[in-house]
Amino acid sequence: MKKIFLIIGLIILLGGCNVNSDNKIEDEINVDKAKENVESYLFNNFEDVKSVEIKDIYIDPMGGIAVDGTVNGHAKYTAGIESDLRVSNMAVGDDFPNRKEECKERRCD
Repeated sequence: MKKIFLIIGLIILLGGCNVNSDNKIEDEINVDKAKENVESYLFNNFEDVKSVEIKDIYIDPMGGIAVDGTVNGHAKYTAGIESDLRVSNMAVGDDFPNRKEECKERRCD
């Protein structure tokens, strides 16, 4: 009987380790995709964006992905990322570039 419990415990332990490593790989892919989407969103929706720097990516208090960074070396932003890894909202600093005219009413991708 002890052997059965030992074998079952070992299977559960090894199975749990495997799931964790798969999630880590998926998280790395999601982070890379989120970075690409934020950069694309900023270049496509705002005027005079010459460079985009991503300083931090983290899980926000609501469980979503948040990206902090700067545009053109100084204008700060925080982007909220939806579960499909698209930008859902932006919080920008005072000196952030203006939104392109054609992108004020709709999202430019």
